[in-house]
Amino acid sequence: MRMISTEGPGNRRNPRRAPAEYAKYALLLPLILLYLVVSGFEDQLALMKGVSRWLAVAVLVLTLYVSRIGKKFVLTVACLALIAAAAWRPARAHHGVFEFVVVAAFGAMILLAPVAILRRVGREFAEEGVDAEVVFGALCAYLYIGSWYAFLYRATAIFSGKPFFVQPGSEDGLNYLYFSLITLTTVGYGDLSPTFGPGRMLAATEAIIGQLYLVSVVALIVSAYGRRRGTRS
Repeated sequence: MRMISTEGPGNRRNPRRAPAEYAKYALLLPLILLYLVVSGFEDQLALMKGVSRWLAVAVLVLTLYVSRIGKKFVLTVACLALIAAAAWRPARAHHGVFEFVVVAAFGAMILLAPVAILRRVGREFAEEGVDAEVVFGALCAYLYIGSWYAFLYRATAIFSGKPFFVQPGSEDGLNYLYFSLITLTTVGYGDLSPTFGPGRMLAATEAIIGQLYLVSVVALIVSAYGRRRGTRS
């Protein structure tokens, strides 16, 4: 006699492991690291400068796809990001409203990445607990926060028309990224410091977010993952 399964669609376990859904944060993490390296050296190497914005768009779209945002939303963001990337150089060459709109739009779209990652991580953590995918997702969001603040520091210098750092000759992508990451991790070597009030306030908010993220989100996920492994063993 053939057995009839009583397991309905709503009772299936681990739906995110379906064959058609192999996009993983573990694969996204090295791409984000590659993007950070390229964006850091974009002001020093001509090749990096040529591909930096396009790589940013590719990683952003892939992040939204892995985070399972709706297809229409992903396509819309992809089109807008491609337009912003194409308009980046002309906008920087012609200061004014056009430059402000392009830089602000690009920054807003970068911010979508960590928000989308944390949205999926929070949903899966609440529904099915923690696994490696949730851990890698939390790490991806952490790196993207640092990347967004590095962009924000550059945007602050662009909008103000003044150097962001007190130290002369420090206005390049590598220093923006370096300052962002040491601020996010609350290392604070002190070799770079913002010039004026808005920059200092931005750095303070990044330090607070970085500290709260490590002691709350990452600590909670890692401890829950450790307890799960201990229970299985």
